[in-house]
This record gives sequence, C-alpha cells and structure tokens, in this order.
Amino acid sequence: MTRRELLAAVVASGWLAACGGGDDSNDAPPPQLEREVDGRAVVKLASGRAGLVALDEQLVSLAERGPRRTLVITPADGSALRRIDAPAGWSLVDFTLHPAGDITVVLTQDGLVRLWRLDALGTLKRNQPFMDPQVSSDAYYDAGGAIDPDGLQPVLTGDAARVFALGDSVLLVLRTGLNAVVAYRLHDTVNGYVQAWRTVVEPGGGVAGRFLTSGSHDVFDQLVNHAQFRADLAADGTLGIGVVNANNTVFAGHTWHFGEAISATYGLIFTRIGADGQRLGSSIVPTDQLSELHGLRAVPGGFMVVGRVRTTRPPDGSGWNAFVARVGTDGSVGEVQVVDVDRGDIFFDIAALPQGGYVAVGSTGWTQNPSGASISEEASLLVARLAADGRLQQRLAVPSGPRNNQLRAVINHQGQWLLGGQRNGPGTHSGDANATLIRADGFVARAPVF
Repeated sequence: MTRRELLAAVVASGWLAACGGGDDSNDAPPPQLEREVDGRAVVKLASGRAGLVALDEQLVSLAERGPRRTLVITPADGSALRRIDAPAGWSLVDFTLHPAGDITVVLTQDGLVRLWRLDALGTLKRNQPFMDPQVSSDAYYDAGGAIDPDGLQPVLTGDAARVFALGDSVLLVLRTGLNAVVAYRLHDTVNGYVQAWRTVVEPGGGVAGRFLTSGSHDVFDQLVNHAQFRADLAADGTLGIGVVNANNTVFAGHTWHFGEAISATYGLIFTRIGADGQRLGSSIVPTDQLSELHGLRAVPGGFMVVGRVRTTRPPDGSGWNAFVARVGTDGSVGEVQVVDVDRGDIFFDIAALPQGGYVAVGSTGWTQNPSGASISEEASLLVARLAADGRLQQRLAVPSGPRNNQLRAVINHQGQWLLGGQRNGPGTHSGDANATLIRADGFVARAPVF
C-alpha cells in the first residue's frame, strides 16, 4: 500500500471518536491547575483563552514507536478535564493556542503530517492532511545518511514538527524526509488551511542514525535530537528556528546552499523568518563542544536557546553541562553561558522574568558514560534563576522524587508560575530486565517564588 493509499484508509476510518469528552457545565468550580499524572511525563504547557493546555507523554522503550503524547485541556471555565489522544499508529506531536480560543494540533506518522483544528473544549472542527509535493525537489547536500525523499518527517523520528498560531493562521515548521527544515504559513479558510508561503530554512542533507550498544530507554532523546529542531514565535510575528549542527553536516550544507561561511564546528544555526515568509538572517550560536538544543523561547528583544553541552569527559561521567544563549531581534548572538550545578546538567525550557533575567528548568545531578550514551537513573529537578546575560544567579529548591527527575516546561498562567515535568523516571538501563520500569510520574505544580 502506498503512503497516499494508507492516508486515505486512515481518513476513511473516521477520527471523531478520538476527541472530546467531559462535562460542559457552566457552574463548575475554578479549574484545578496543579495535578499529578500517573505513569506519564508532562512535556509542554501553554496558557491561553482555552485555559491551561498541556502535553503529557508515555515513556517508551527503544523497541517501541513514539512519541506517545496526549493533549490535556484544563478549561478556563472550570469544567471537566479533556484528554485527547492520537489515533492508533499516529503521534500527537505539538499544539498551539489561537487568540480566539481554538487549538491547532500537528500529528505525524511514517512521513505523513496531519493538522487538527479543535475548539477551546477539544471538539474536533477540522481534520486535514498536510501535503507538500515540493519536498522531494528541495536542495540536498549529500553527506550520506537516511532519507525518505517524498516524506514530511525524517526517517529517524516522528517528532520533528512544530506548529504556531499567528492569529487564525498557522505557522508550521517541519524537518522533511530529505532532512530539510521548511517553514510554512497556512491561512485558515472555509475550505481548510491554505498555504500562503513556503520557506526553506535549511537544505536537505544526510542525517545518520545513533544507537545504543545496550540499554532500553533514550533518557534525553539524545539518539534523535540531531534529527529534530526547536522553534518559537515572537510577538511581532518573527519565527525563530534553531537547528543543531548534526554530524557536522548542517553547517556545511548551509554554506553550500546559502553561501554563508561558518567558522564554528559545534553549535547551532538560528534563523529568523518574517511573518511574510522572508528570511531575515541566520546566526551561529557556537558551543565549542558537542551540544544538543532542547529549548527555544521568544523573549522580549529576541530569543533564548537552551540545552546541554559536553564540556569534558571525566571518568565519573559528569562532563555534560547546561547552556544558555540569547539571540537578539537583529540576529546578534550573546555569549554562550555554560551552567554547571551538580555533575550532569540540562535545560529544557526558559522564560523571561518580569523583573529582568530568566528562569530556566531542567535536570541536574545525573551522570553519563564518558565513552557512551548511558545516563544514570539518578537525576534531580533543576530550577535556575539566571541574570540578563544568562549567568547562573541561584538554584531554587524544588522537591525531587525517586529515580530520574526532569522539569520540561515553565510558564506564567494568569499570573501564576507553573512547572511541568516528571518524577520517578527511568535511566538508560532501568527497563533492561523489566520494561514496566520505563515509566514516570508527571506533574504540574506551582513554581517557587522567583
């Protein structure tokens, strides 16, 4: 069966049953924002007219397909929680909140991409496949690796799609089967989403696979991070997109396609795209050593990028540290700040504080095989207050649970700072003998005073 025939079969099966549910009472009490999520990790939080919306995720072994995420809506009117799952065989990857209350969701499956439009309570309004026949003809910098020329997602991951609301329009960013990074603007019409523009952010190129010689769980998505990207939308409509220099080919492909010389070896390319689809420029964020990009957030005056960087390889496995850097609205890049709190450190998200500076969240106190990718089961929650230049000012106390602890999201929801993450998660080898140990206890909790 071809990909298109498979898509037609899935559509014919009907998806309305995958959405909705809950009580529509107007007399419900105020929404309960803090909650525990048994067996799943909370990986994203967003606040809007729809209320507090989250993604939680079932952790999977290396032998299983992922990501397995659920959209969770805590309605602003205090009515019952809504949980919305993807159909069988599909991954619910990302969502965005529109100003008027609608939610757009992006789903992926074996090179396919689909968009859902939901109302603020999660009722499905539109179910539309996304097609782009141009992907197979994008510029390709041949450096070997796995490709799917007609696909809309990389061979190595189904988690390389991000969506953003610009009014009623949608900005969609994909890493395609050629491993090109492409941005689109889609207008919302009575006939569905209609493409307004298409902009190549990075050309296609070979992306090699990464594997573990032993182990059962990819703790920080380190095996697929190089096939992903991070992005966010600024208030003025500028889209910021960060692509890490995977396998030392992204920088080379960028120079080959755009003619912009790059002297750095490690780090990421940060590209700004205007609301009209025009490239506003690309900047290099150099990290000097092997690094991973795990978070990107629009902030006043620019964007912040966060992740982890391998600074050394000591025998105790403590050589990875968190990093943070600022990219201005003009593309200027501030000094990359390395944050070393306790052995291994990683930042997943960052937000600007109203009094100045930032709060960044992640995980700390873990170790990694200095000659491999095995990460310890032990890891603690990390909340860090940073100065305006990204330097560490203070680690704030947040109670951790057993095993692997991570904070994946920090947001301000109607004046309250909230954290999302997991406690009691697995390390690389936790599930080797018992797959039921590949699980975590997710949570949404109030943040300490910043």
